Amino acid sequence: MHSIGTNFVLRHVDGIRRSELDRVEIMLIDTALESDRKWLTAEKMAQMSRLKFIQSLRAGVDAIDLEQLPKRIIICGNSGAYSDPMAEHTIGMILYLAKDLGNRNSKLKNGVVDSHNSLFLKGKTIGVIGEGGIGQAVAKIAKSLEMKTLGVNTSGKHVRYFDETFEIRKLDQVLRVSDVIVLSLPLTVKSFHIIDAGKLRLMKKNCILVNVARGYVIDEAALYSHLLQNPEFKCGLDVWWHYPKANEKFSQRFPLFKLTNFLGTPHVSGYVPEEREAALNFAVDNILRFVKNRPLRGLVEREDYRGLRELIRNEDKLKKAHS
Repeated sequence: MHSIGTNFVLRHVDGIRRSELDRVEIMLIDTALESDRKWLTAEKMAQMSRLKFIQSLRAGVDAIDLEQLPKRIIICGNSGAYSDPMAEHTIGMILYLAKDLGNRNSKLKNGVVDSHNSLFLKGKTIGVIGEGGIGQAVAKIAKSLEMKTLGVNTSGKHVRYFDETFEIRKLDQVLRVSDVIVLSLPLTVKSFHIIDAGKLRLMKKNCILVNVARGYVIDEAALYSHLLQNPEFKCGLDVWWHYPKANEKFSQRFPLFKLTNFLGTPHVSGYVPEEREAALNFAVDNILRFVKNRPLRGLVEREDYRGLRELIRNEDKLKKAHS
């Protein structure tokens, strides 16, 4: 987008000529697409000297190399755009694991009637790490199941649908008492491997852990080891450490899918027919907030991401060295 007087002209980025790049003031991009990310380089930023604001269509911005972007540019993730479908998916994974549906179906298919007890969620405690839009939507549904809702955020300020809210420094307290733990926080330097071997040991032996945030908020090796050693512990992942490139088969470092206490889905928790329109509406609304100088949603604090890409690169090097 670029302005003409008090009006803005909306153009697809591929339709902008090289000579027009210095007129671009606002960008709406899909960071999940390589074709969009190619615009977020130091070279392109130098050509777009008037660029003031970048709005991501995706909630997370960890795919952006923020260190290449000039400090003058304000960046926002699409916070809240995918909350409701992701919350439904999260609760679906929790119910699947709590009732052991997969294993019971497999056994029954083979003529084995398994009548062991399942987890009754009513009255149980769910700890949500990350009380943004997704976390709030999860807590709202959990309340309808009459669960006790605990939340963790950076400030410790109360958030709707949570019975109690804790600062991140009190994370251990929430992990110890929760029957179900949901990770719905952004991937930053501070949240990288926020769940490691030590944190897993704090959790209840029969805890259910669901991650719809980013793969790297969990230490992959520690999770696999914990699941292997604690068969009552269950985990559901919709996010991963490695994503396949074109024509590449999906695989991870550890054989998680061979475990009976594990459930995985291919990063689709926000994918519903209505999702694209809703995400666009959220993003455009935030752009209008910027234009009208109103408070923004999903404002990125760059310091939270400084060094994140190096952490991920080092982790990937370790994986290759041990593969």
